[in-house]
Amino acid sequence: MNRVAECIGANNIVIKRYAQGRVAQQFYFDEVSKTIRSQQWKNYGMEIQSNGGSSNLRMTSGINSRWWQLFKQQGQFIVNERGKVLDVQGGVDAENRNVIVHSKHGRVNQQWRVVYADKYPKDPVKGELNEKFGLYVERPFYIISELPEHRYLEDSYTHELAIKTRNGRTQQTWYFDQKSLTIKCKATNRSFNIFNTNKMQSQGTNSSW
Repeated sequence: MNRVAECIGANNIVIKRYAQGRVAQQFYFDEVSKTIRSQQWKNYGMEIQSNGGSSNLRMTSGINSRWWQLFKQQGQFIVNERGKVLDVQGGVDAENRNVIVHSKHGRVNQQWRVVYADKYPKDPVKGELNEKFGLYVERPFYIISELPEHRYLEDSYTHELAIKTRNGRTQQTWYFDQKSLTIKCKATNRSFNIFNTNKMQSQGTNSSW
């Protein structure tokens, strides 16, 4: 999901899906204090809470360049002066999952890429291909069954998805929404949603995802 570290209210740090231009997801290295700072809250730096006595990672305005505030990049790891590394808590790849510090074990939840904001690949815009999802952004399409009658997938106003004979209605027209990364119906503006384990329906989309 291309999740990146993000400051939440100039305090905790979590992983969230990359959002182009969101400065809360941007950091920089301050040469004077030797700390990693928030681009949105420039007077806040990264530190291990409780003067290094906790596993919680946060941003703080109390910059004093002590060991619990000093981090450096070593290969795929962001390492503290005492050897603790940034770690996605529990190895769970989910929105708003906390970033903590932990002893280095080298598994994937401790591995990071530092990509400078001016080098980060830009999101595709309307009419361009999202290569990861294989769909063109906001380019209308039909979803047609390969069963003998080649019926079209249609969204109903009761949220049910069904195949029907082609009828020209916009309930049978779909598009890929780059902001939510979902397939949406042109008529209802609702997205594909898995309901009750294996049942498909349409659902309003949380645009923050």
